[in-house]
Amino acid sequence: MYKIAICDDDKRYRKIIREIVENANGLPKNEMRFYEYESGDEFLKHMDILYELVFIDIRMPGIDGNQTALKLRNYNKDAVLIFCSSYFEPTVDSINFGQPFRYIMKDLYDISLRREISAIMAEVKKRFLNDYAVTVTSAGKITRIHVEDILYVSRAKRGCEICIVKEEEKEIVRCREAFTELCEQLKDKGFAQAHYSYIINLGKVEGLNKSVLRLKCGIEMNVSRAKKEEFTDELFQYLRERSGCSDEFDKGYFNLQSSDVDAE
Repeated sequence: MYKIAICDDDKRYRKIIREIVENANGLPKNEMRFYEYESGDEFLKHMDILYELVFIDIRMPGIDGNQTALKLRNYNKDAVLIFCSSYFEPTVDSINFGQPFRYIMKDLYDISLRREISAIMAEVKKRFLNDYAVTVTSAGKITRIHVEDILYVSRAKRGCEICIVKEEEKEIVRCREAFTELCEQLKDKGFAQAHYSYIINLGKVEGLNKSVLRLKCGIEMNVSRAKKEEFTDELFQYLRERSGCSDEFDKGYFNLQSSDVDAE
């Protein structure tokens, strides 16, 4: 579901944006959900929603569009942001930190928006169509974590710890979501449970020797006795599907030995 926010004090223009987006050759109507706000203050009360596409008017009562966009980026760095205004009045901060994809000038027949809508929808699909992310609450903020960045998810005393890697830099994100909840979110996304306490991104596995699992960044983790057979089967099924190999996939590639000393 693509969440689309329209923040504009002009009800008529909010309707125009919605109609143009719905009729664009971009996303299926049944996969779009719209949220309309009359002011930046109202919009910022709903920062727990991670929108994929956001339209913000520059001139609004109370907090203006520039400041609204800056606050938006504290919570959502990925959304495709579109400024809409009858006046061209961006600030240095709104461009550098708000990072709008387009600045749409309001005109009599909405020519500017209609001209740009195809590019806007293409950008939304580019950023989100083939991307899957989990949404968690970390340090009091709603955070979207891309699945491709996750190495593993482990149980914690209160919630979970998610180990992510970006550009070879490892980071641990602590969140309040339950382990079972994240397991459900990541079901059928290339993860398997190697231990009671953690699930592994199979795409990040570099080796399996005896009961020691080697991940990217030199991380090693144990595969428990209870989960070993199931995990191993899921791992090699994943590798076969990814590589297009037959069922005779060479397990020796990972130095797997059936006489391993099992991890507890």
